[in-house]
Amino acid sequence: MRPEFDEATIRQLVTDQVEAMVGKPVKENDDLFDLGLTSMDATRLITWIDETFGTTVSLRAVFEGPEIGLLVTAIAQPPAAGEQI
Repeated sequence: MRPEFDEATIRQLVTDQVEAMVGKPVKENDDLFDLGLTSMDATRLITWIDETFGTTVSLRAVFEGPEIGLLVTAIAQPPAAGEQI
């Protein structure tokens, strides 16, 4: 069963995780790669998202939208069955 999280909780958890990865504060619209997130970190992040929220976010989605706000949206509103984000 997929745990349920509200958007504020998702935002806080993702922000905390990314800040731990890049070693500095992150704002919602910051480009995570500009802050030091690496491709290996991105892979770890999507694994963490899957394990924490039970939602699959593609690596491509992280590269195309590397912002906390976009990740929160992808996690909070997962795609319909058969779609991939």
